[in-house]
Amino acid sequence: MKIIDRYMVRGFLSPFVWCLFIFTIMAIIIDIFSFIEDIVKFKIPASSLAAFYIYYSPTIILQVTPMAVLLSTIFILSNLNKNNEITAMKSSGISLWRVMSPLVILGLIISIASFIVSDRVIPISSKVSNMIRRDELEKEKRKNNPQKVIENVAVYGAGNRIVFARLYDTEKKLLTDVIVHEHDISENLVSKITAQSGVWTGDSWKFYKVIMWKIDNTGKILSEPTFYAEKIIPLKERPRDFAYKEWHSEYMSYAELKNYIKNFRGASTKFVRGLTVDLHQKISFSVISLVIILIGAPFALITTRGGVMIGVGMSIAIGLLYYACLAISIAFGKAGILPPIASAWLGNMVFAIIGIYLINKRM
Repeated sequence: MKIIDRYMVRGFLSPFVWCLFIFTIMAIIIDIFSFIEDIVKFKIPASSLAAFYIYYSPTIILQVTPMAVLLSTIFILSNLNKNNEITAMKSSGISLWRVMSPLVILGLIISIASFIVSDRVIPISSKVSNMIRRDELEKEKRKNNPQKVIENVAVYGAGNRIVFARLYDTEKKLLTDVIVHEHDISENLVSKITAQSGVWTGDSWKFYKVIMWKIDNTGKILSEPTFYAEKIIPLKERPRDFAYKEWHSEYMSYAELKNYIKNFRGASTKFVRGLTVDLHQKISFSVISLVIILIGAPFALITTRGGVMIGVGMSIAIGLLYYACLAISIAFGKAGILPPIASAWLGNMVFAIIGIYLINKRM
């Protein structure tokens, strides 16, 4: 590694680590203060709070990483530019892309690491943190303000079953537009059940207008479907499970979510479309760290006065604009205005193109 590469890597990593630490602590403090009244009112123990934030911290770190990358990029490049080191390098025949190459490589490494954390760590930590939040931090609040109707409930049930319902009425204990997929130990779909509705009888679930299919491991229907006007289906899940244990995309790895979407083809279009956007976003969000270096660099290079404080202000403005564009794009995808893959990648593509254009303009 050449001297310039070591210089750039050290200059980036030091503020990056500090920013990551500070942003994570700030996010935890802000989150605590968002429900400090409940902590005092319901006497939530410190041990529960500590356990929750230990498991929630990987999610926070993943969310603040792009901002830490942006601030570190602007910090090092603005300082180089302020001290005329960029000009000196260019005068020596070193191109701007060559100067930035260590940052681009670091951005790629951070993006890969972000995907690994998102795919392997977050699904596990999210399950535990959400369970702690639900069962310990928000237990009393849920008792006082129960949610009456829940849309698009999906639960991984016992016996390798996935149960989906378009609506669940917590007061009537009524499921509407139900789909049940049963898998073997190899995760192959072996049966599918649909029902217009299902109601809790006190010790079991009774479903109405039921259709049942048997399916082989290639996905082919083995015989004609069986129809029932009403039928007791032996689900082990009780009403509380549908009210509090619905399955979310963050609980799954990329491969699990992809298979999950495949299993629910034919369910609520809105539900499947939202999950498909989440699937593509699992990769696109990880790439933000690389893209944000490209968009942050040209703005850092025009900072000649004001030093670090201007860099901080610019990083915040760029980050907010970037996240706003991403949020709008994702919303358009889940609303059906944009195709799922386009909504997940549009913000990254637009900002990457703008960043490369502006960097080339500074050459």
